[in-house]
Amino acid sequence: MAGDEPKKTDDEPDYKKWGVIVGTISGVFAILAAINTLTGFNPLKGLAPSPTSQTSASRPLAASVPRTTRTTESRPAREPARATKEPTTRAAGTTPPARPDFQVRSSQWNGPCDDKACSMSAVFRNNGDTGSGTATFFVLWPDKFSYLAQCSVVLPRTGENEFTSAGCVASSAQLQNYFRTHRGGTVRLYVKAES
Repeated sequence: MAGDEPKKTDDEPDYKKWGVIVGTISGVFAILAAINTLTGFNPLKGLAPSPTSQTSASRPLAASVPRTTRTTESRPAREPARATKEPTTRAAGTTPPARPDFQVRSSQWNGPCDDKACSMSAVFRNNGDTGSGTATFFVLWPDKFSYLAQCSVVLPRTGENEFTSAGCVASSAQLQNYFRTHRGGTVRLYVKAES
């Protein structure tokens, strides 16, 4: 009989169908995320506009020209080069902020080094951006790279490619004992700068 045959309809409830669709879409996005993590390739990159393109599109083009002109005129002569780099840095987000980079240019004893203490100083050049740092002075054994005494000092805020000098006095029981037991002995000076 024709009336006794069951109708061919979907017996699945709607929520199960949606669950399969949502699960499939989630699986596709998980695969795309894994590809991006493993290879760095982003297949969805061109589908959505980037935040920077949305921002620049919402601004009138004529309004950005005078603003750039005023900014360039009010900055020192060295700044325009940085102004052209800043938007790229913000968009990429890969360039870390510049830091000072102090290098030791010369070092010297600032007086006698004896069983009381050793006075030392050094000249530093900042090869990085403006900022401050620290310097550590070491009084080394004459025949090995280990120290008898040390002292540290803060390097003052120094501009790019500028020089500064600093010094300190190092003393320790080990240094005093060395000079008492090695009359006329020599020690070495080592300086390390950190930004």
